[in-house]
Parts: sequence; structure tokens; C-alpha cells
Amino acid sequence: MATLNFWVIFKRNRLLCSPMMSIEDLQKAFLDLDFQANRIAKLRGIDPTHLSRFNERSEQVRAQLIEMGLNASLTDSLKELRPINEQYQAPFPFGRKVLNVLTFGIHKKRFLPKRQEAYFRKEVAERSRLYQYAKGQLSID
Repeated sequence: MATLNFWVIFKRNRLLCSPMMSIEDLQKAFLDLDFQANRIAKLRGIDPTHLSRFNERSEQVRAQLIEMGLNASLTDSLKELRPINEQYQAPFPFGRKVLNVLTFGIHKKRFLPKRQEAYFRKEVAERSRLYQYAKGQLSID
């Protein structure tokens, strides 16, 4: 577990210390993020590799946009944004645990994957909307 955290921190620091992207590279990154978000939205289930790629690219663009400081409200929103938790586990409250016992585990088997998928789709859609707004801000001359 400690080595996993080390690699996540190392990867994030490497992304944050990367040199500044050109406008063309940023436009390509926006296009790539849009494509990946659409792919994730259209897939029946959440693929961890697609989610990981989207999360990594999203962090690169987020760091770049914070560095550029286009708009104060956009920059504040980007600073508040945290990477997608790829190991997200939905909370399972006491009432649901009782229901799970009564249904012999069937409820938990259906409930947790649906909540996890809803979390991932919500996070991807939120980031996609934010980056579309940033792309619009960049296009204004």
C-alpha cells in the first residue's frame, strides 16, 4: 500500500512539474479529454484503464490551466478539484447492512457497483464540463 501511494504521489508531482504546454498542445489535450469522457460515458461499465488515462490527462490539463490563470473563478474551481479516486468504495450505512443480511447478500452485490459507477460518471462529467468551459475561455480573443 505504501508503494502504491508513493507512485501516485510521484506521478502527480511529475505531472505538476512538467513544462508549460503550448496552445496547440492544450487544444489537443482538450480534444483528447472530450474523446475519453465520451468513451467513458458510452461504455456499459467503467473500465479502469480508461478511467486512469482520463484521470492522468485531466491532472495534466488542470495543472496547466492553474498555471495559466485564465479566469479567477475558473482557477478557484480547478484548485478545489482533486483527482478522481480510482479506488472509490461507496459508503454502506447500517440500514443497508441490515437489508443486505435479510436478502442474503444480494442487495450489496447490486448496490455497491451501481454507486461506484455513478460516482465515476459524475466525476468525469463534471470535469468534462469544466474543461469545455476552459476551452471556451481560451478561444475568446
